[in-house]
Amino acid sequence: MTLISRSLFDTRRLPERARLRQWSDAATPVWDILSVDDEAFSAVVDLYHGGDLVFGTVSSSAQSTAREMARIAEDGIDYYAFQFYISGQRRAAARGDDVILRNGDLLTVDMTQPIATESTRYRSIDLGIPRRVLAPLLVAPDAHGGRRHDASQPLAGLVRAHVEALYRAAPHMTVAQMHAVQDATVALAAAALNGLVAEDQVEQVRAATLFAVKRYVEDWLHDMALSAAVVARHFSISRATLYRIMEPVGGFVSYLRLRRLHRVRADLANPARHHLSVGEIAETWGFASPSAFTKSFRQCFGMSPRAYRAMAADALAAEAEIDGEHAWSHWLAALK
Repeated sequence: MTLISRSLFDTRRLPERARLRQWSDAATPVWDILSVDDEAFSAVVDLYHGGDLVFGTVSSSAQSTAREMARIAEDGIDYYAFQFYISGQRRAAARGDDVILRNGDLLTVDMTQPIATESTRYRSIDLGIPRRVLAPLLVAPDAHGGRRHDASQPLAGLVRAHVEALYRAAPHMTVAQMHAVQDATVALAAAALNGLVAEDQVEQVRAATLFAVKRYVEDWLHDMALSAAVVARHFSISRATLYRIMEPVGGFVSYLRLRRLHRVRADLANPARHHLSVGEIAETWGFASPSAFTKSFRQCFGMSPRAYRAMAADALAAEAEIDGEHAWSHWLAALK
């Protein structure tokens, strides 16, 4: 099992006098750094590379950057960058337009076209896609350099949510898993730039959205206010669209119940939760009716909650007796 590659660059680990030089050296292959906020300068770049895609987060002190024709002709870099500005703001000038990015807005950068930027201290969520991968799906491949997409635009919001989900999953994502989601990611990005979903991209866009929705649900399972309306509002889609997206996993309500049943099962096996009764654990995860909960648990896992708890306790006791030379089997069992 090979995990996707990670690159973490953090100037805060360096002496202050060396930070700016190291940042300039690191950024120069891609951007010309025209000026920076010298006072306590810092920059953090945390990127993952899987398949053809690069994604992650960038945080930096205020700075001005540019890509001019001389550099573009020299370096041959040819990809589209999607930059969502989560905090701070950035001004970008390209193709005769001057735009301001803030509060989740998306800036698209065509690395084959000149652009100049000025930023305050900022943090962004970024996605890079090679032109050879994305351009064939675009109606106007050369029309996206320096474009601003408002954070309220539904398709741009879906791309952001998807990239955020990828970033949260990335530390444990394998190369094979990344290849499995790449086409959906690219199709969703193309839909955002085209302003519509092409007929032959519908399923891939749905798959990318499903990935992001599942990650969001997982992060908010503890919130009993989580509902289809809340999720639909977060992704700027209708509930009807959400229901269609969730059909492959049994529908929204069934999926939410299933994931909470899995959380209950994990708590029942957790020695740290042993002081809580089965009913208290079930109620923690939103199962107010003991009889309905027991029925659902049995249907899902093939035994009652109490039987599962007893079995988990027996397995834990047996594990403690196993000689260390057999630990490898437990390491393998823990690879989930």
